[in-house]
Amino acid sequence: MVTSQDMIENEMGYRGSKSENKVSVKEQRVDGGYCIKPMQLRCTLMGFERNYQIKIHSKQLNKKYFSTLTNLNNKLNPWFITGFTDAEGCFSFAIKPDAKSTLKWRSSPLFLIKLHIKDIAILELIKHTLMVGKIRTNGTNSVQYIVESIKELQVIVDHFNKYSLVTQKASDFLIFKQCFEIIKQREHLTEKGFFKLIGLKSSLNWGLSEKLQQTFPHVSLVERPKYQFNGIPNPYWIAGFTSGDGSFHLNLKNTEGTVSHPSRRWGVVSLRFSINLNIRDVEVLKGLIIYFHTLNKTSTVVKGMLNQNNKYVSISDNTVSLAITKISELIEVIIPFFEKYPIQGVKSLDFAEFKKVAMMIVAKEHLTIKGLNRILEIKLNMTKHRKW
Repeated sequence: MVTSQDMIENEMGYRGSKSENKVSVKEQRVDGGYCIKPMQLRCTLMGFERNYQIKIHSKQLNKKYFSTLTNLNNKLNPWFITGFTDAEGCFSFAIKPDAKSTLKWRSSPLFLIKLHIKDIAILELIKHTLMVGKIRTNGTNSVQYIVESIKELQVIVDHFNKYSLVTQKASDFLIFKQCFEIIKQREHLTEKGFFKLIGLKSSLNWGLSEKLQQTFPHVSLVERPKYQFNGIPNPYWIAGFTSGDGSFHLNLKNTEGTVSHPSRRWGVVSLRFSINLNIRDVEVLKGLIIYFHTLNKTSTVVKGMLNQNNKYVSISDNTVSLAITKISELIEVIIPFFEKYPIQGVKSLDFAEFKKVAMMIVAKEHLTIKGLNRILEIKLNMTKHRKW
């Protein structure tokens, strides 16, 4: 008899598929998108080709990982980088004591993307495309793409000025850009400029640390820029954003049935494409449905999706979720879209398996014992149980 168990998220080494049930906050892959102090351990890469082994040399790590990028010889579409940054990027700057500085404080701007080590190829391709930044290991299972010099940060600022962020992270960038300009003009070396930096930092990410609040209690805090969703700008933005925040789920449940109805006896197969965000970005998910409609105006399936927008977007506590489960919508809209605008990284493997099962369902192979056994095998090979 075919058996299947729900996979527990905390057992997996890589958070590719983000849990949707009983979770009230947005998750990230290995804290992707969160700003932390980057470690100074650096990694050396061998080079990249499709499915080529990448070896990272350090005292902490000596393992082989595989590239899952669609084409490592080409540069990423700039909108892909923006979409991926909306999902996983972080704009920050540190203010630390420095006895050598005139004001006894040092200000350091930073752009950061942190991922699981298995997705190091994405960071390498972002670095190759932008031609700035460094890649550093962080512990034994994560890596960081970091841009911190003023000269190289100018490239980052120029990129997002041209290819604007779509989510609430756009407000973070506006604050970060003000801080960057102050530091670039060396105004942070004056008391007035430095206090302005403190005020701006109060509105960025988690705000001021307790130590900074106690040290500078009279600094005027800066109001966070108001955010407004202005629509999805480009299909490659969706590809980048989904490579970070999207999930491709395959569910196979045990049920009782008769031999004449093997699907009922051996299991019920279902597929789900989903994206989970903080409630603040609810309009982004609604905008995705609208954008799919603009690309497929003649499709009756997409028209139905547009007319039932609220059916696909659900809100729970502080989380908003987009979930598409109907096989006709997956076959006519989701799968063709990501075939044209590819997912990158480890998640591309999940999409390939997801597509494979969708085609099996269309061919009704899931109604046979042989087909269900194959689907179970595929399920166990997806993100949570994938062997590396």
